Amino acid sequence: MSSVLQDPDNTNWPDSGSELSRQDLGRLIYASICQVDGPVLDEMRRIRDHAVVNNQAHNLRVALMHRCGWFVEWIEGPPDGIRALLERVALDPRHRSLRVVHESVGKPRLFKPWIGSIAQTTETTGEFARRVMALQERHQKGKGYEPASVWRSLCSPLPGHVEVAAANDGSYQRVMMMSAARTDAFDLLRWLSAHEQRAVVHRRFAGAARDALDVESDYLDLPQQAAAGRRLIVNARKGLAMGMTHAFLPDYAAVVILLDADAERNEHLLDRLLTACQHVHHQPVIVGLGADSWFSDSLRSATEARGLRWHEARAVGPSSDMATLWWALKRILDALS
Repeated sequence: MSSVLQDPDNTNWPDSGSELSRQDLGRLIYASICQVDGPVLDEMRRIRDHAVVNNQAHNLRVALMHRCGWFVEWIEGPPDGIRALLERVALDPRHRSLRVVHESVGKPRLFKPWIGSIAQTTETTGEFARRVMALQERHQKGKGYEPASVWRSLCSPLPGHVEVAAANDGSYQRVMMMSAARTDAFDLLRWLSAHEQRAVVHRRFAGAARDALDVESDYLDLPQQAAAGRRLIVNARKGLAMGMTHAFLPDYAAVVILLDADAERNEHLLDRLLTACQHVHHQPVIVGLGADSWFSDSLRSATEARGLRWHEARAVGPSSDMATLWWALKRILDALS
């Protein structure tokens, strides 16, 4: 993990640019073949430093992803500003074969000046290109999806058996997890990956906030008998300062906090999470997960005072036993699906 992740409790939310706008604005997503020589992460950091200044000056918010040798960029802001940025990208030697896969006017999802991410994948460049072409064709025929669905379908696609309709109607359950201390949520995901013999997808986000410049976010897809499936997304604590976490909060069925014996850490993370949820006007279920003695009435009271629902996944047995933690959590998630 990057050395910038030194202090898990140093991130404030929201920052000065995260106010929720109710006004419609332009939204555009394009994909282009990456022509960068050398490490892509280093280039993404250089793009970030330049873009943060320019995007704010033109009231633009941008998310940039690198995957399978392609860039995918999601832009929101004034239509004239979007078009000007697109023209600059078309002339940029780091991009080739630019294809617009979404363009619309509507409610914003991006509330930070710049978000960047790199996703590891076993998908080939050709397979990714075919998905780009299919989305471009739908867009040209006027049958395109809303921007969040377009972004997900390119940057974190669902398993092949899951239809896009399931991704949008809630039958494919998305759950975010983060730890009040240490890396417990990542440890649980790795254990579950080995137990279920399913691969974890590793992602790295590069944000604009000084205290959250590089953050890990991994996910694992699991089948469900009674629904289309379930995706568990683990974010580092600093992920709450990342614009991409903010952008997709409305899509989570639940957010899970892996509790710690330190009650102050639990309350601190919960407060930041509840504040983030309030700023996107969304009320996911908040689930506390941990040893029975780690729960307190103050966690439930704080959650319900903000108008959100609180559930408790109390693990009976050693708190370090991943199987015990998972079955306690699974019972709650199954009931919510």
